[in-house]
Amino acid sequence: MDEVDLQAIPLFVGLSGDERARLARAGRPLRFEPGDVMVGEREFSFDVYAIVRGAAEVQRGGEHVADLGAGDVFGEIGVLGAGRGSSRRRGATVIARAQTEVIVLDGEVVRRMSAEVPALAEAIHALVARRSG
Repeated sequence: MDEVDLQAIPLFVGLSGDERARLARAGRPLRFEPGDVMVGEREFSFDVYAIVRGAAEVQRGGEHVADLGAGDVFGEIGVLGAGRGSSRRRGATVIARAQTEVIVLDGEVVRRMSAEVPALAEAIHALVARRSG
């Protein structure tokens, strides 16, 4: 996968170019094929996934909850937990519905940056609020 500019991910639009580059350097690209489980419900949650290309389906208890595409983020709720020692588990399964490329951002890096960069913390909290209610 080519180097990713997180400017294409709405969650990161409010960050400076240097802040986005810092996050991108801390991330790792992954590619999923249609039908691959990207994350499973009840798995421990640490990382944040940003979809660069492709499409995915969110399921809870085997039931369709939402569709995701390029620019969407999932796993952000885990960033709000207490860290790697926490027992927070994923609340849904995410399945690739097309060849899907993501950048996986270490939750600890995102958490630390959220403490340093108010725009990132605000964006994550707004996303969680939209999805919660």
